[in-house]
Amino acid sequence: MEKVYTRPRFRKLDDEDYKTFWCSLRDARKTNRHGDFVLLRDAELYRGAQKFLIGNGIAGFAIYDDELISVHKNNKKAAETAVQHILPKMVRCGFKYGAKFGDCYGEWLANYYMRSGFIVVAKIAFDKLPDNPVDWKFDTFGKPDIYIMIRGVKNVAELDRLKKNNEIQGFEAIEGKIPTLETLEEAMEYRAKMYDAVKKYGYKKRLEFIQNLYKK
Repeated sequence: MEKVYTRPRFRKLDDEDYKTFWCSLRDARKTNRHGDFVLLRDAELYRGAQKFLIGNGIAGFAIYDDELISVHKNNKKAAETAVQHILPKMVRCGFKYGAKFGDCYGEWLANYYMRSGFIVVAKIAFDKLPDNPVDWKFDTFGKPDIYIMIRGVKNVAELDRLKKNNEIQGFEAIEGKIPTLETLEEAMEYRAKMYDAVKKYGYKKRLEFIQNLYKK
């Protein structure tokens, strides 16, 4: 089958389309080796969230309580439409619509999010998270830490400039310089505190603040 290139364009869904978004996430998890890394939340949660999809569910994400959630890509549909490297575009769009926070499993994904404009500020041990997927593949993925993130830039204009000049740093910039927190509630409070402390700064000062705040 010939691939038809699709330029990634996000469409914002209406509240009544929350089940469409949920089905997109559900189906995408089945096509992705790391599908378990994205929680399948209750469909009703998405009713009041900002929801975005590319095409008929090629990829998508939501924003709920200022948090970027349910970031997903349907590998089968993405391959058919030649859509690649979509995470940075989803993060950018999320920032445009007000996303301030995020979290993810594992260092490799934390690095990808940092390269896309987030900054990791803390982590939680896998066993401390109350809602890990019940069918988690321990033999394949082990027990990765969960990384807590805040938005690293003031706006998308700053993000675009930083990317153009190759000035965004990855996970190595904060490795060994963030605290390990005990509960999800503590992590939510901590990230809000960190965001409030740095929101007046641009990317470089935000990163420096996090790097210097906690040292082993």
